[in-house]
Amino acid sequence: PPRGHGRYPLRVRAIHRLLHRLPVADALAAVGGSFRVRALDGPLPEALDALAEAVREGGNAFVLAGDGRFHLLDAPDAGLLARTDRPRAWRELDAAVLHSALLEHVWEVPDDPEHIGYIHEAAAAVAQAERHGGTAVLMHPVHEDVVRELAEQGVTMPRKSTSFGPKPATGLVLRSLALH
Repeated sequence: PPRGHGRYPLRVRAIHRLLHRLPVADALAAVGGSFRVRALDGPLPEALDALAEAVREGGNAFVLAGDGRFHLLDAPDAGLLARTDRPRAWRELDAAVLHSALLEHVWEVPDDPEHIGYIHEAAAAVAQAERHGGTAVLMHPVHEDVVRELAEQGVTMPRKSTSFGPKPATGLVLRSLALH
């Protein structure tokens, strides 16, 4: 492995969505039968544990927040995501399902900064949604093997679907001190 790999292993983290103009009640009402919807009891860490468990069981899953509660969306309808010429691994990515199915067709939310924000920290996404009456869509991180598989196939992942770490220190500058 590359030097430092053991001390600073690659981490793939999720990037959560903040839907500025979509209240949670409206988001849930529009979902209808396209996903199974379950209310979750407990604080944010337990909601994220439930999300991880739903993902482990297979299929796509999201947690919606912003109304003081957490709502797990999982078990999507088989025909929800329109077929594309992308590889199966791409079509099954949570980010692909979220944008191609939920945002575009179910919620009809335009993909622009006025309507969608991207936030790395789940607690910050929930707090902002609650403060402004929007919906936080909490995502589970993409598994590193899936990222590698798609990269090996030359497939570009949906934008803002992963956050890699550790990041290099900001402001780091390399400069040769050799005199010419």
